[in-house]
Formats: sequence, structure tokens, C-alpha cells
Amino acid sequence: MNMIVWTANIDAKKTRSMGRKIPKKFAVPNVRFQELIKACEELGLDFSAENKKYPRCWWEEGGRVVIRNANRKIMIEIAKKILEIRERKKK
Repeated sequence: MNMIVWTANIDAKKTRSMGRKIPKKFAVPNVRFQELIKACEELGLDFSAENKKYPRCWWEEGGRVVIRNANRKIMIEIAKKILEIRERKKK
């Protein structure tokens, strides 16, 4: 099953009605499209990236990845990986 993950789906600054799909405690603030791509690459996921606007927030920058053979828990894994990438950049 293919799964679409938008930057808004894992963004802590978004509410559930704005598109966040994971609990706020796992979400990451201000997710950038390139971070989403890098996290998917590092997790070794079979995905394709699409530079599109999230319909509910069409005025904001963002994008989505289409992940093949994924389940819902992958969003939390991606969010954790983005935090890990940010920590490595700080050092």
C-alpha cells in the first residue's frame, strides 16, 4: 500500500484540522521538504518526492513523499529521523 506523507502531516505547528496526523509529542516544528526527503533516504524507504502544495495550506511551501509499502507508524519514524538530522547539524 502506498502512503502519502506531507510536510504538514508531521509539523508540530499544525493542528489536527490543519493536517497534522501524528501526536504533537512526536511532531517536529517547521518541517522543510528537504528534511522530509533526507529522512526518507536515511530510513531506506522506497519513495518518490513531489514538490506540491498541501491543499489546506496552499500558500505555504512544502511537499510530499509517496512511500511504497508503508504503514502509519512510518510518520513517527520520519519525525524522529528529522529531529536526529537537526541534532547532527547543530554539532
